[in-house]
Amino acid sequence: MSSSLTPFFKPRGVVVIGASTSPEKLGYGVARNLIQSRYKGAVHFVSQKSGTLFDRPLYTNLNDVPDPVDLAILIVPTQVTPQTIEDCAKRGIKAAIIVSAGFREVGAEGAALEQQCVDVARKHGGAFAAAIIDCARGEGFGFSQIVSLGNQADVNETDVLPEVAKDEHTRVIVLYMESVSDGAKFVHAASEVTKHKPVIALKVGRFEAGQKAAASHTGALAGSEAAFDAAFAKAGILRADTAEQMFDWARALEDCPLPRGKRMAILTNAGGPGVIAADSLETNGLLLSQLTESTLRALSSYLPPSSSVHNPVDMLASASPESYATCLKILLQDENVDGVLVILPPPPMFKTENVAEKVIEVIGNFDKPVVVALMGSTLVEEANKVFQRAHVPTYPFPERAASALGALAKRAEYLNGLQHLPTLELNKSKSEVRRLRTPEELIASYGITTTPIKLARDENEAVTIANELGFPVVMKIASPDILHKSDIGGVLLNIKSAEEALSGYATLLERAKKAMPLARIEGVHVQRQIPEGQEVIVGAVRDPLFGPLIMFGSGGIEVEGLKDVAFALAPLNQTEAQEMIRKTWAGRKLKGFRSIPPVDEESVIDVLVKLSLLAYEHPEVDEIEINPLRVLQKGAVAVDVRVRLRA
Repeated sequence: MSSSLTPFFKPRGVVVIGASTSPEKLGYGVARNLIQSRYKGAVHFVSQKSGTLFDRPLYTNLNDVPDPVDLAILIVPTQVTPQTIEDCAKRGIKAAIIVSAGFREVGAEGAALEQQCVDVARKHGGAFAAAIIDCARGEGFGFSQIVSLGNQADVNETDVLPEVAKDEHTRVIVLYMESVSDGAKFVHAASEVTKHKPVIALKVGRFEAGQKAAASHTGALAGSEAAFDAAFAKAGILRADTAEQMFDWARALEDCPLPRGKRMAILTNAGGPGVIAADSLETNGLLLSQLTESTLRALSSYLPPSSSVHNPVDMLASASPESYATCLKILLQDENVDGVLVILPPPPMFKTENVAEKVIEVIGNFDKPVVVALMGSTLVEEANKVFQRAHVPTYPFPERAASALGALAKRAEYLNGLQHLPTLELNKSKSEVRRLRTPEELIASYGITTTPIKLARDENEAVTIANELGFPVVMKIASPDILHKSDIGGVLLNIKSAEEALSGYATLLERAKKAMPLARIEGVHVQRQIPEGQEVIVGAVRDPLFGPLIMFGSGGIEVEGLKDVAFALAPLNQTEAQEMIRKTWAGRKLKGFRSIPPVDEESVIDVLVKLSLLAYEHPEVDEIEINPLRVLQKGAVAVDVRVRLRA
């Protein structure tokens, strides 16, 4: 553990500055919580008045506090905080936690005061955090460490995450996040952590109101949600939608083995919850297992004739503890079953805790995940305790149990897919990129196929270029002020002769001047027409927090209407590009759909990887867009390219 953070996680002694003997004051509550915690080091109190608190002396001077003391908890007025930190530094205390409001979150004056605190702390080689909040243990699991970073004036999430991961008692890490301090460093640090331990993030501020609340609380500027999704995916972080979901997933990841695949079985004594569970599995990206013939025969020979042996397996309300155990064993033995969701409402003729005990005996003999939807309240209390002692995660409804299984499958999929990013010997210098005259030349330098395009400044030049390229050609109005050319009729397809090229030039100029009289017209672009295929959009935009985001989706004129797009953080490997494609309808139909013939999906993956490298290697490229990228039966061609460089 780095020396600057050791006093936070393993202090030999703690001093509470601002302790109070009044139970209604924060200084009393913090002191009480510290005394009642499992902390075994020295605890000291500093107050304005002498006396005792919890059988410990109250010191009125920090210099009188005996060693050892590595960490100070400051509960003092905001205005005296910098001086108090100075006093701590002189006393040799290396870390301080400030339990106070009135800093960056209240405005410019508070921000200046916060910076003053940071300057004092850094001058003396100490560390600084803005707040720490005690958190109760959840049902069935506890916390090995709790760290709240508040305004992150000095210590941020990227500093703390690797240190927390080193703790041998920590099996799952959960993050509550409003933003990040340095997106690229965070993704790099998190990627190293998730190779060894699962990380779940609850990122708030998805919508405008939440973003305003987050900004007013932390003074941080939130990145786009697409960027956070892409960054989490890149780093192997599971993103939860709610706090409840975050802890549901954490329990499963702590206690269950990971599944080998996505095929799940459902075991229930009631049909309705089984149907709910089946729907929920699909919602969470899982599959309902197709049970083998031997499994179906074994279930049929054991269960009553009126039972349903096809997944979901419904044993009926009469199911006994032995029925649950026997059927669960049969399901876990099936090679087509990667995990089981057990639904357990209180059986009418048996104690639920007896069922729990029998089920637990079976679970311990298999290396497959089993989660339990333990439905009920008072009738299942004892069963819940039995499951908790055995570290079997339980959930009150099938939907939450299915969500937990989904998290396990995502974690397994991430670990299975870990591989090194590809490297290409195509590292262009900034000056070389800027020397390339056209966007087409830029992407061609990375091996992306383009179709030749030339600018005609008059009718005769248009005919000459068309003859050079070979008919048929496409003609497009050339204007920096007209981004969506097709909207004004600024694109003509299938020009087959010199006569059509001649008249086409005049037609395009007439339409452009009529639609946008003030637009600058440079002429007409002439381009060889390429064969029919499927059209998609690929692009990159530089996010201020995380760097270049790669986009893929429905191209051509469909891009804005359908909003069928996916994002990923550059650079991409082959697997990441393929996953990105399959998130969209545009990507799924590349393999063909009804009357739409299949096209070359591998060529799209290749373009995405190369474009991601271009954007990653050249920070001066702010945006780049290929729309459309026409995907053919063999290969893909960039038809229209736009690039925006930073000033």
